[in-house]
Amino acid sequence: MAARVPYLNREDLPEADRVIYDNLAAERGGTVGNIFKALGHTPNLLRRFCQMGSELRNKTELDPKLRELAICTVGRLTDAQYEFVHHWNLARRVGVSRAQLEALADWEKSPTFNDNERAVIRYTVEATNNVRVTDATWNALKTFLDTRRIMELVQNVAFYNMVVRVLVPVGVELEPGTTKQ
Repeated sequence: MAARVPYLNREDLPEADRVIYDNLAAERGGTVGNIFKALGHTPNLLRRFCQMGSELRNKTELDPKLRELAICTVGRLTDAQYEFVHHWNLARRVGVSRAQLEALADWEKSPTFNDNERAVIRYTVEATNNVRVTDATWNALKTFLDTRRIMELVQNVAFYNMVVRVLVPVGVELEPGTTKQ
């Protein structure tokens, strides 16, 4: 499916908003992803979207491996290929194994996951599919995460559930040449 909105380039934005793309390009090796080009239609919201995403990725205490397992789980469950592929690559960079990413569909039985990783994936599955999570799932998180890290997990899962609800309905496509590493 092609994107349902045109991707905006830097020059398409009002001059005062072009700094958003400048910052994104500086942070991401010179490129601005299609999700941002779609969200460029609402530059005021794009600013806040970028701030929240950056804060969740770079300024939390949650183990980045657990964060990326959760985000990849959201992408897989919602069939959001854009999110899944981009975060597959981020997961690999923070040390998640290829075997774990390939086993996400079988996370409950796969020996590639430890109990803490399973607890994070279980939380993500329940929050994504049901919104509500069981007491057993919540209590499992409390055995190895403090309240701050639990809330960082909660907010990452919530944010990336919002992201997929932009990506999928809008039909945001992977950038040419973007593949799983």
